[in-house]
Amino acid sequence: MKKILVLGWYGNVGQVVVRDLLESWFIVGIAWRDKNKIDSFAKKLDSENIEKALVDLKDEENLIKTFKKYDLIVNCLEYTFNQIVLDLCLKLWKNYVDLWDDYNWIKISRSKDWLAKESGISACLWAWSAPWIVNILTKYAAKDMEKVETVTISFADEIIKAPAEMLPFNFATVVEEVLWDALLFENWKYIFVHGSSKKVDWDFCKWWVNKTCFLPKSYVTNHDEQFSLPDFLSEKWIKNVYFIMKHSPNIIRLVKSLNEFWFLDKTEKKNIKWIELTPFEFTNMIMSKFAPQNFEVEDKESLFIKLDEKVVEIVNYSVWWVPAWVMNTWIWCSLIAQYLANNTITPWVHHPENFVDDKWFIEELKKRNFDIIVDGKKI
Repeated sequence: MKKILVLGWYGNVGQVVVRDLLESWFIVGIAWRDKNKIDSFAKKLDSENIEKALVDLKDEENLIKTFKKYDLIVNCLEYTFNQIVLDLCLKLWKNYVDLWDDYNWIKISRSKDWLAKESGISACLWAWSAPWIVNILTKYAAKDMEKVETVTISFADEIIKAPAEMLPFNFATVVEEVLWDALLFENWKYIFVHGSSKKVDWDFCKWWVNKTCFLPKSYVTNHDEQFSLPDFLSEKWIKNVYFIMKHSPNIIRLVKSLNEFWFLDKTEKKNIKWIELTPFEFTNMIMSKFAPQNFEVEDKESLFIKLDEKVVEIVNYSVWWVPAWVMNTWIWCSLIAQYLANNTITPWVHHPENFVDDKWFIEELKKRNFDIIVDGKKI
């Protein structure tokens, strides 16, 4: 059995990855610095295929000793640790998967292409729902199309008994999607636009039979990982690629008002009851504690991909231990890790479209109770 080490497994993200790898018959190492958390999580999962490893990211000797025991390293830590882990994988000739999408960090990783080829490893960056499911199913749907002018992508949730003021994600993510500049591909070139400044007038909710979706007029957001699609679909004469968000006008106004009054400033720390915090850290703590979030709801999530007039919908539902949007976002990291562990891949980072066989990917999604619908017909 192949052995996969998962770093940063203890949050919702890592739990999705670890559980799916175990159910797919891999030996999974869960690694962290806190022995009590490791023991508690391992006991909860109750699997003979779990291994536990104490690691310290500042102790390279300890990391080397741990990494050498595994075939593949999956990094579920925040992106600021990506280069540390990636560099060690290059040094030890270990294949690597991470799941963050910061544009500048991806560029830094890509600059190490020659090192990966020299070491003979494959590294898969930003292995989450967009770009992975988006790009792979865009490739699948575009096969029989001679030309694709515009690709538009979005998410939409159907939530049972949701409070009106509920945040769709954690507050920090909402801030990023509302305020950060967004990279988009328009009129055959890449441009940046200010956060939530460019509207795209297309309502994905009209595809839902019961019409309960609350997606408003949509804004282009900062899912800048979409930069590979125009390159891959160049032979289709693709002109535009947009990723649009679904936040309500009230949420957008709230975030912009907080930002205007410096409640979201990240540069200067203030002393708040003898604790040094930035205004953003303090605001995030308050919002995370009191603003309702959809972590414990009965829900479904649809990921929509519109290629001109062709629409692909990927649907999944909440399970007893995690909401639909968490599963939808992070299951791809496990699937990519499995594919990389079981297949010989040309060294280094690949566009998602070229990395995985799309038919294999679709069959794996079906095993996990995902529905894939193209123009109203389930495939």
